[in-house]
Amino acid sequence: MKGTIEYLRSIRGYILISVILFFASAASGFTAAEQNPEIAEEWLKELEMLKWITDLPPLMILILIFAKNLLACAMAVLLGMGAGVVPVLVAISNGILVGMVAYQVVHKEGILYLLAGILPHGIVELPTVLVSIAIGMRLGHLFLMTIIDGDGDLGEEARAAVSFLIYRVAPLLFVAAVIETFITPLAISLASR
Repeated sequence: MKGTIEYLRSIRGYILISVILFFASAASGFTAAEQNPEIAEEWLKELEMLKWITDLPPLMILILIFAKNLLACAMAVLLGMGAGVVPVLVAISNGILVGMVAYQVVHKEGILYLLAGILPHGIVELPTVLVSIAIGMRLGHLFLMTIIDGDGDLGEEARAAVSFLIYRVAPLLFVAAVIETFITPLAISLASR
């Protein structure tokens, strides 16, 4: 497999697309929530149903967060071969959700609270997720090129993607889950004082 930096360079265009999709969707979600707060309230109610997770022991919370994020990244990567549709949907749906939740949190708790709830683990998690989306888009593009004109080494690219998922994405998501479980709650408690 290529080195990490070399591999990331080879997918940099797809990374840029995933970043644009995510942040444009987040801005759209924020704007939609601002224009129609009831929609955001409904989305937040859906998330409220997940509050039971916070009652679990920290180790279980860590495992759940890690498993959820790894599954989302694996789906974005592996299902990217379906013409890249799934990774695009993952970027857009997550962006909209983050935007709507951000609107609610900013208006109920303030910007500092939002930053405390996102930044500690988000510094690691968000780039990792966006790179996973980019890898899925790259696989989808190569899949289409292979179907259209037989061009591209889809097998080699798929092996590189799975290797990157296992050896780079999974460890980073584990670090993010540790931070989200143990450090983010402390940051939120400090911000809410």
